[in-house]
Amino acid sequence: MVKLLVFTFTVLLALTFAHEEEQNKFLTVQQHYLNLTSSGGDELKSFIILCKSKGYPVETHKILTEDGYWLTVFRIPGRKGQSREEAKAEHKPVIFLQHGIVDSSDTFILNDEEKAPGFMLANAGYDVWLGNSRGSKHSREHQWLDPDDPNDQVAFWDYSFEEMAEYDVKANVEYILKATGKSKLAIAAHSQGTTQMIYAMTNNNEWWNEKVSIFVCLAGVARLENCGSSTLQLLAKEDFVMNTIKALGIYEMFPSKYYQNVVFSVICKNIPSICDFFLEVLSDNDAKVNNQNRIGVFLGHYPAGSSLKCFDHFRQILLAKQFQRYDYGEEMNMKKYGQKTPPAIDISKVRGTKIVQIAGSLDLLADPTDNKWLSDQFGDNLIYFKYYELGHMGFLLADDMQFMHDVLVQLKQNPW
Repeated sequence: MVKLLVFTFTVLLALTFAHEEEQNKFLTVQQHYLNLTSSGGDELKSFIILCKSKGYPVETHKILTEDGYWLTVFRIPGRKGQSREEAKAEHKPVIFLQHGIVDSSDTFILNDEEKAPGFMLANAGYDVWLGNSRGSKHSREHQWLDPDDPNDQVAFWDYSFEEMAEYDVKANVEYILKATGKSKLAIAAHSQGTTQMIYAMTNNNEWWNEKVSIFVCLAGVARLENCGSSTLQLLAKEDFVMNTIKALGIYEMFPSKYYQNVVFSVICKNIPSICDFFLEVLSDNDAKVNNQNRIGVFLGHYPAGSSLKCFDHFRQILLAKQFQRYDYGEEMNMKKYGQKTPPAIDISKVRGTKIVQIAGSLDLLADPTDNKWLSDQFGDNLIYFKYYELGHMGFLLADDMQFMHDVLVQLKQNPW
């Protein structure tokens, strides 16, 4: 099994970092195949085009963080068929969506229209804003650092969920509230998106409570003691994989590549079982609960890139069996934290925050047992907690999206 995982991981890296000439040759062949076998539907449409093609008003916003990253945030201000002006005139409650690792805002609108969380929220009467983490395909920009310049790469990619929580969350929330004239908003996040939100509310609870009315935690990732993801287990327990990546000077993991998305979307459209296997190796115990007709669409937009440090941080958390800050080594830890080991992140310090927590019984990455531990840490802040028959990606791609209908009920019962 380990050999199979190593081979799979190596193939993904090879595809990601192949020479441009090889990419172009491969793209020519696959584009021809795509033209023959695919309808050319949603697989390769941009976020903006996808929204417009389905009749939704949409906007693009650029937000600058305190440490110089430019973040792209998309906005769906109204229901299907509404104009932007009509939608904004209604002064709807605002909700902000944040994706997970190597993902993007696209992920919330890729399921069938009536099952896609972003569209479901828009049609339910919410002003929907969708974030993109620093370094992902829509937010791969900086004021003074070039992510592709060897002289800038180390600095640009030097972040994990801690920096996202400290800078990105604050910049996004403050900008959105100012743009909409609202005093509070709701936040719904998935996977690593929950990790940065959990750290943000723990690290700055007073600010969080002033700005955020309710937090919807989908497939919460904090402690990873019971994580069953074969990919993350490989990174954690086979040191040579992480050491080799570092030795090669690779700082960006799984960036978005057009040719790669073409390949994945074609394969998944025609042989969904192969992509089900890919998701099961990554995060899902049974990927067949996902909408098989949209797997190819999803992998036409995924992966979207992230930093090696993000993966390394989760690797450390898995090995340490606790939710903790990044481990820089004893010497740097002493300078940064005043102790030799990284401090644990104490979620139980969170007070006065309404939390809706949804976990998947088939989730290998955000394991059900670890999510039970997380619910215990949330304590009295938790107003709703339930398991659904979902894997990690099922929160975005499931055939049965009943959990979203239940989330909408919770949002209506706890207005802001």
